[in-house]
Amino acid sequence: MTMEFILELTWADVPANVSRRIGFLLRDFTAVTLAGRVAPTSRLAAEYAATQHAGDAATVLFDGRRVATTGAAWANGVLANALDFDDGHRLVKGHPGANIIPSALAIAEAVGATFDDLLAAITVGYEIAVRAGIDLHARSREYHASGAWGAVGAAAAGARLMHIDSVRARHALGLAEYHAPIAPTMRSVAHPAMTKDACGWGALVGASAVLLAAEGFTSVSSNFVDLADEASSDLGKRWHVFELYVKKFPCCRWSHPAIEAALRLRDLHGLDSQQIARVKVRTFAAAAALARGRPRTTEEAQYSLVWPIAIALAHADFGVEHVLATAFEDAHACELTERIEVEVDPAFESAFPDVRLAQVVVETIDGHSHLSAVTEAPGEPDDARWANIVDAKFGGFAAELPPLLDDLLRFSSVEPPS
Repeated sequence: MTMEFILELTWADVPANVSRRIGFLLRDFTAVTLAGRVAPTSRLAAEYAATQHAGDAATVLFDGRRVATTGAAWANGVLANALDFDDGHRLVKGHPGANIIPSALAIAEAVGATFDDLLAAITVGYEIAVRAGIDLHARSREYHASGAWGAVGAAAAGARLMHIDSVRARHALGLAEYHAPIAPTMRSVAHPAMTKDACGWGALVGASAVLLAAEGFTSVSSNFVDLADEASSDLGKRWHVFELYVKKFPCCRWSHPAIEAALRLRDLHGLDSQQIARVKVRTFAAAAALARGRPRTTEEAQYSLVWPIAIALAHADFGVEHVLATAFEDAHACELTERIEVEVDPAFESAFPDVRLAQVVVETIDGHSHLSAVTEAPGEPDDARWANIVDAKFGGFAAELPPLLDDLLRFSSVEPPS
C-alpha cells in the first residue's frame, strides 16, 4: 500500500480540498523562500551549491543560477528554512515543506517532469514525511530536526517523479532513512547557529537517495516502510496536509503564542512601550528554554523568546527586518528584553506539543497590570485565519516571482492574484 501510494498517486486522484491545501502550501513556500534571500545563510548555501555541485540540471531560487540536482535541493532547502518562516507540523515538531518541495523541484527540473507529476509528488512527499516523522519520534527518545525524517518524504517525492519501480523506490527510502542527518535540534536551539532544522540536508539526502536507487544502488530496508506495510495504512484516507500550520512570524514556532499575546495586549490597551515596567510570560518548557537577551545573529533572533516579544511591544509588529543584524541596535527593544521574565506553566507544559499556549502580563510604571488571554499560535490548522496568513505573506514578498515558481503556482489549485 505504501509503495502503491507513492508511485501511483496522480494529481487527478487528489481530492479537491487536498489540492487546494497544497496550492496554499506552495504559495507559503514561495513567500518564505523569497523572504529568506536576505538571510546570510541563504547566500552561503547558494555559493556552496554553485562551487561544489556544479551543473545545469536545476535552479537555485536564491539567484537563478543553474547547478546540479543535488545542489539545487540543498541550497533551496536552506533558503526555505533560512528565516524559520516555513510550514510545520505539531507532532513532528518540524518543517516538512522545506525538505520536500526543494528536492521535488530539483528532480522535476532534471527529469523534465510535468507540473501535474510535480504536484502529485509534492503531495506524496508531505504525506510520507509527516508519517515518517511521527514514526521516528515514536521509536527514538531524542528529538531529531526535520532533515532526519524529511529526507524520507523527499525520497518518496523523487521516486514518484522518476517513475522508478517499487523495488528501487524501497531502496530510495531505505537510503534516505539510513543516511538522513541525526540532527539533534535542541543543541541548535540552545546555541543558535546555521545548523537549524537541517532542511537543506534532508532535501539533499532525499534527492541523492533517489538518484542512486534509480541507478541500482541498494539499501537496507526502511524501518518506516516496513512498519507502514505491517500496519493498516491510512494513506489516501487521512491527509496530514490539513494538520500543517503556517507561520505569521519569522522565528521559532514556540515563541509565537507569546508574541501574539503581547501584540493583542498592546493593541487592546493601547500600551506605550516606554511605560512598561515589567513583562511576565507564562509558557511551556521548550519555549522557556529559547534564548534570552539581545541577539547577535539572525539565528539567535529567530530562536529567542524575549527578543520578538520586546520588538512586538516596541513596534506593534515582528517581521523579517527584526531578525536581521540592523535591528539589533534598537536600544529600546534591547532594554525591554531585560524587563521580560519567563516561567513554565504546568498546564501549558502538559498540553505541549499538541497545543502550544502562552499568557503575557504587562505591568506599567503607573502600577497597572494587564493580563492577556491564554493564546495559541496563529496559523494553527484549525485557525480560521490560516489562509489569510498565507495570503498576507505572499502579498508581502512575492511581487516578482521566479519563472519556475510562477509556473508551478499557475498549475496548482491556488493561483497568484493577477
